[in-house]
Amino acid sequence: MITLYHYLHCPFCVRVRLAFGLLKIPYKSVVLDYDDEKTPIELCGKKMLPLIKNIDGTTLNESLDIIKLLDKDSLLNSNIDISDLIKELGSFVHPLAMPYFIYTPEFNNKSRKYFQDKKEASKGPFKDLYKNRNMYLLGLNKTLNTIEEKLDPFYESDKIQLEDLLIASHLWGMYIVPEFQFSVKMHKYLQVIKEQCDFEYHKESWE
Repeated sequence: MITLYHYLHCPFCVRVRLAFGLLKIPYKSVVLDYDDEKTPIELCGKKMLPLIKNIDGTTLNESLDIIKLLDKDSLLNSNIDISDLIKELGSFVHPLAMPYFIYTPEFNNKSRKYFQDKKEASKGPFKDLYKNRNMYLLGLNKTLNTIEEKLDPFYESDKIQLEDLLIASHLWGMYIVPEFQFSVKMHKYLQVIKEQCDFEYHKESWE
């Protein structure tokens, strides 16, 4: 069985979990503490998740490469490049959600401090992200309106595709942001993806 090393909050990890579920591939889940540098470095030479370890001991740690490896029957066809859209989503979602991620069951005191120190070094103080939340919310809502116009019922498709996993994985963290609420259409879209992918965001935290 494939072992998946991942963080619960990480959208790149979430997209792989969605793919496992959609493709109905069993796997062993190993959630690492965010301050655990030793494990990923020993497995692949750098602190980077998600990471899978195959039965033969080989490892792979790029989310899209992992999904491509899992999708042996090419069920997740993709003819659309939405990399710019995903970057745009990340530019709004990350500043909004990161200050709340650290208070989920995934983090303990040590990993919480590690995460905050790391992210504040690149994104700025969490208190400033919070102060600027309305700016990020405005940008996010504009982007979501653009996405909604292309849902048919999935993103430019009548069936779930890779694009939907990429979009959903970035948006899922917004459920923990109290100042934000998805539209009815977007919430339904995400819940359908959740059902088809048999996905529970913090499942491992409650087992």
